[in-house]
Amino acid sequence: MRTKVYPLFNLSIIILIVLTTTVGCVTGKKRFEKGDYDAATMQAIKRLRNNPDSKKAQQYLPMAYEHALNYHLNAIKQAKASTDRFKWDRVVTHYSQLNGLYNEIVKCPACLDIIKAPRIFQTEYDDAKLAASKTHFEAGVVELRKYTKESARDAYRQFLIAKDYTPKYTGIDNYLDSALNLGTIHVLIEDIPVHSRSLQLTNEFFQNSIIEHVTKLNYTFVQFYREADIAGIDFTPDQVIVMKFDDFVVGQTFIKERVETIEKDSVEIGVVKTSEGEKPVYGTVKAELTTYVKTLTSSGLLDFQIVDSYSGSTIQQRKLPGTFVWSTDWASYNGQEEALSNEQIQLTKRREAFPPSPQDLFIEFTQPIYDQVIRSINQYYRAFN
Repeated sequence: MRTKVYPLFNLSIIILIVLTTTVGCVTGKKRFEKGDYDAATMQAIKRLRNNPDSKKAQQYLPMAYEHALNYHLNAIKQAKASTDRFKWDRVVTHYSQLNGLYNEIVKCPACLDIIKAPRIFQTEYDDAKLAASKTHFEAGVVELRKYTKESARDAYRQFLIAKDYTPKYTGIDNYLDSALNLGTIHVLIEDIPVHSRSLQLTNEFFQNSIIEHVTKLNYTFVQFYREADIAGIDFTPDQVIVMKFDDFVVGQTFIKERVETIEKDSVEIGVVKTSEGEKPVYGTVKAELTTYVKTLTSSGLLDFQIVDSYSGSTIQQRKLPGTFVWSTDWASYNGQEEALSNEQIQLTKRREAFPPSPQDLFIEFTQPIYDQVIRSINQYYRAFN
């Protein structure tokens, strides 16, 4: 259950994507005047690709590119002279931006007619990446030697950056493994006991749903285990998630009966023959309607705890409630059906429905508890991701 760690995108690619998607709506002149020399250069390149005879682009490309060169080279010089521990990150960024401009210019024939010899800084870029790798690697070693979980996680992040700059940095994978192992919190999820004197119930679905969720979390520094995973091996987790039902009830039954007299006036109750033909006869109709509502209530309270295995202290404790109400309704009547509404007539045609099994009711009332358990786990362990 390890998180796959993907390397950072090449900085030049990111920068060029941003530049090419933002410069289209502003002229190169405005970019140049605002001191955004990279964007002004990219705008001129774009125009020259579409129109090699563009006078404005021909005018601003050499000026923008020269200013971009000067800006980045000065920034590199200042970064190298600084005492910032991670100064090489900035150096890498600036060389990456310069090389990005070079790559765009050489892919534009019209641009090469104007800038005969665009500058590439590949050697300088590679050297800067190696220096940045070394800096982050050394920082990671310092953190790893503190031998705490938190410092190991910091070390892991430093080693990742070092590897991203220089994938084949000597021994980096071994250091990553060491930092990951030391920084990981090993969490045992204990089996949840279910005790019922009168019902044969299992919490297998509830417990398996929790396990299924945590296995998909893939948190970098958290590893979850079931009791079955560690049975028979010498293993002490860092933390234990303990869950037990303080109390629960399944299928508490309640039937509500309601009797009402329904009377409706001006209802056609027949016809009478007259000299003029048949005519409807209207009168008052009555019925006694009895409605029934049967409910089965199932509910429980789960005690949720995260416990430190070494000290035995409770890190977090919550009481998580859950309730599910199943119901069925039907009706009967005495009297004249004409007094009833269509809805009432349909209700009288129903019969009492068979309730779900106790096991199904148990599963239903644990669903809201499951949601709270997952939130509690996510909220606490997300901080270690």
